[in-house]
Amino acid sequence: MRKRCVCGVEIPSNRSLCRECVEIYGTNPNEWPEWLRWQVSDIQREWDYERNNDCLPLSIIESDGNGCYRAKRAFALRGCRTETHLYQDRHKHGG
Repeated sequence: MRKRCVCGVEIPSNRSLCRECVEIYGTNPNEWPEWLRWQVSDIQREWDYERNNDCLPLSIIESDGNGCYRAKRAFALRGCRTETHLYQDRHKHGG
């Protein structure tokens, strides 16, 4: 998820407003209009929820052997495994 300013511009996760909005409204939330404070709070609440609930399902994690977990490694095929090749040579393998 990418954090966005109230105007829609993408901003760093540690900011509340983009540069242009800071120039217009300032950096002091107490001086912002009520609608802007509400909007910034709402965006931050959504951002915090997404960040705090960024979990992996059990089906895609595995133990790393040290008591922690990591995403399962992708299974890599070795050798020639193109679909065309397998169908062309199926008669050689009883198929």
